[in-house]
Amino acid sequence: MPLLGPIDITRAIEMIVILLIAIDVHELAHAFVADRLGDSTPRRMGELSLNPLVHMDQVGVMLLVLTSIASWGFTYGRTHVTPTNLKFGPQRGNAIVAIAGPLSNLALAAVIGIVLKLVYSGTFNLSDSAIGFLILALGINILLFVINLLPIPPLDGFSVLGGFLSARQMYSLAPLQQWGPMIILLLFILDPLGIITAIVDPAIRGISNILCSGCFAA
Repeated sequence: MPLLGPIDITRAIEMIVILLIAIDVHELAHAFVADRLGDSTPRRMGELSLNPLVHMDQVGVMLLVLTSIASWGFTYGRTHVTPTNLKFGPQRGNAIVAIAGPLSNLALAAVIGIVLKLVYSGTFNLSDSAIGFLILALGINILLFVINLLPIPPLDGFSVLGGFLSARQMYSLAPLQQWGPMIILLLFILDPLGIITAIVDPAIRGISNILCSGCFAA
């Protein structure tokens, strides 16, 4: 079976636009909260910005384009934070900064869900293509919220978990940071035991039903 089937350019462009906005807002949320908690690093790096190129390097942009063409839609963003500068200590402060990113995607999904509910209630009309775009945007932002909360480095969930652990416990988990990216690749690409599917799918369905019941069946 070929890895790359017929290319849907329209779909690819939609995914690129959605992911650029979603990741940009996600990283800006990290930068803004870090700045508010006393770390000037994001401000000095120019990351208090909605310019997506500030939050993505060339590899990230290339991944975004190539995987969107392949209908996967995978990439990453980055925000420079110095945890020792944060209020509440490096672990708890970093946990607050980390949770801000996924919550921003949940907030985006909630806004999109409200718009879709207004459309389905007949309050105003949108074309079928616009509705399809919004449904895709809703799903991607919910996916980013759920995936980023998994406690695997370098995902945000690992830093969030660190806010509940002692310094010694975090030190014992330090080796995991080296292997985290490889673990993520194995889980998401191969998912040999169906672990990711078993965890992520129910969460996505549950949040989707809360924000816009029936949107994905429409």
